[in-house]
Amino acid sequence: MTVQLSGTDHHNNLTALRWFAACLVLYGHAFVFLGLPEPLFLQWAPMGPLGVYIFFAISGYLVAQSWHRDPNVPRFLVKRALRIFPGLLVCTVLSVVVLGPLLTTLDMATYWGNEHTRGYFTNVALYMTYHLPGVFANNKLPHAVNGSLWSLPVEFFMYFLLAFLGFVGTWFQNQKWGAWLTGLVTFSFMILVALWALPSSEAWVVYRTDLRQIPLCGVYFMVGTCLYQFKLQRFFSLSNVVLSVVLWLSLSRDIQLFVLASWFVLPFVVLAFGLSRHSWLSRWHDKDYSYGIYIYAFPVQQSLVSFWPQMPLLLYLICTLVFTVTLAAASWHFVEKQALKLKPFRR
Repeated sequence: MTVQLSGTDHHNNLTALRWFAACLVLYGHAFVFLGLPEPLFLQWAPMGPLGVYIFFAISGYLVAQSWHRDPNVPRFLVKRALRIFPGLLVCTVLSVVVLGPLLTTLDMATYWGNEHTRGYFTNVALYMTYHLPGVFANNKLPHAVNGSLWSLPVEFFMYFLLAFLGFVGTWFQNQKWGAWLTGLVTFSFMILVALWALPSSEAWVVYRTDLRQIPLCGVYFMVGTCLYQFKLQRFFSLSNVVLSVVLWLSLSRDIQLFVLASWFVLPFVVLAFGLSRHSWLSRWHDKDYSYGIYIYAFPVQQSLVSFWPQMPLLLYLICTLVFTVTLAAASWHFVEKQALKLKPFRR
């Protein structure tokens, strides 16, 4: 691997790394859908959440970079919306109009007349619902059509938070003050995770989102943001990555210290690798299917397992990956990529 920071060059390993994170979620969910125990990464995090944490770390860095290039709240939020909502809209419509009628155990009149069928469209407003009437009722994870969508409201909340922090820094016309405010919010997230989100056993649900997930995922987002804000990219090197990982692993016997260290080590390692450039991995930059893989994998996996509940794991992974990547490719080329052409830019 050639460790070479890319700056504003998009030809780096980040797209390939997002593929990896999305496939990690698919891999972790496969065990759940087949009724198998989901493997843990170093006895710490299941593979699915680990993939989500990687997404958030990358997003924090790139979104902070986007704000720095064009510190305008309306344009910033429009860019973020164009990345999330077009693909989500099409996925939601396909779930209701195609997947539901094909797999529901109800007759069509009952299916279309059910309030949950119409209610599924609230996903487009990030008001999440995971149930379509009569769909996947007999699966090992019953009634869940697309559980992966839970992270999207958390992600968009982080966009709003970053826009607010950026606006405050711009309003005071002091970029350094804004950076330190970002650091303060990051530290606050760490306190919230340690004292509330991790110890709490009860969900705090607002707008159908468990508020505990905001600091749990947001801490990786904010550390990614800080890596950009404080220009810590200069420390991205192979030796520092190896040293970080070794020190992190040395804490693995104390799970609390290990989790705390993950807030720093995971974004550092992920972004050091992602912003480097590999001759093969960097070619993936124009095929960013990761979002499509993330939003389509869950319904594809549930659909396959509904027909063959005891499918062998390896065959299941291969089949779901083929179908999911096909849908993700269509989503990228015909929906997401076209929507991104509408991004507003500063003159």
